[in-house]
Amino acid sequence: MMKDRKCIIFGITSFAKMIRYYVEKYSDLEVVAYTVDRRYKECDMFDGLPLIEFEEIEKKYCVEEYSFILALGYKHMNEIRKQKYHAVKAKGYKLENFIYPNTSQNYFEIGEGNIILENVTLAYGVKIGNANIIWNGCQISHESVIGDFNFFSVSSLIAGKTVVKNSCFLGVNSAVRGARTLEDYTLVGAGCYMNDGSKPYGVYVPVRSLCLENKKSTDML
Repeated sequence: MMKDRKCIIFGITSFAKMIRYYVEKYSDLEVVAYTVDRRYKECDMFDGLPLIEFEEIEKKYCVEEYSFILALGYKHMNEIRKQKYHAVKAKGYKLENFIYPNTSQNYFEIGEGNIILENVTLAYGVKIGNANIIWNGCQISHESVIGDFNFFSVSSLIAGKTVVKNSCFLGVNSAVRGARTLEDYTLVGAGCYMNDGSKPYGVYVPVRSLCLENKKSTDML
């Protein structure tokens, strides 16, 4: 694929390396460098590319010619990704979306700085904000509204007409019933089913299975 545009990845984890692979294989973007804050820079190269202090990035890569991808996870309830989104915007850079080619795309609106991975369904009328990460196999059903800075783990499911506000985390195989609202900073644990909406900063986990002692006694006969 011809590479018509150039970008910089914010982040130096295995996730960042994976995003570079996907971006260069499935889009017209060429990754030219990685960046982190000065205090986290310990070398000059990462993954075979220059590693640049974010504080100096515009001196080497002008805003008119380069864009950014945020390869930052859910640490501190997505707060780091939120901070860096605003820091990149303050420097004047564009933030790219990466949407895996086999995504079922029927959304009405999408912001910037989102990463959407394999086998995701974005159904009719879905609206998506900025800097969300939607991992493999997620299902966002019809007319749902996703805010900013959320993280959807593998195979999480949002039923129709659901609102997920900002800075939420949905664990692996979690599900939210339709026409419900998840308020800001909601954490839904792996395997949890949300029958109702949430409270801001609420933490919701499923009832766990218990292994009871197998007592071999005559009173059990």
